[in-house]
Amino acid sequence: MDAKIVCGRIIQEFIRKGYSHVDGYNKFTYLKHNGSSVIVGREEGKHTRIDFNKILLVVEGFQENPDDYDLGPSKTRDYGLTHVNSPVWSLMHLLPKEEYAL
Repeated sequence: MDAKIVCGRIIQEFIRKGYSHVDGYNKFTYLKHNGSSVIVGREEGKHTRIDFNKILLVVEGFQENPDDYDLGPSKTRDYGLTHVNSPVWSLMHLLPKEEYAL
């Protein structure tokens, strides 16, 4: 499936559910979004803006390397992410691993 469609589905699910959470990790709440980013609330720390293009990088990475889905948030550094690793990784888990299959 096209990475942009998958990215859109992630954001839709985040809005619908209102949060993202992976057992053993922090929970992130949906606050708002615009045409280029989403704002997440953190259990600890300040609200964070995440550009859709950063989510798209990880979607594309998971499509190329599906096993990365099962690795921790630090794996997103391989796709150039810094400072938003945990929330982006958590967002990826709003969809099942199979959704990233090409």
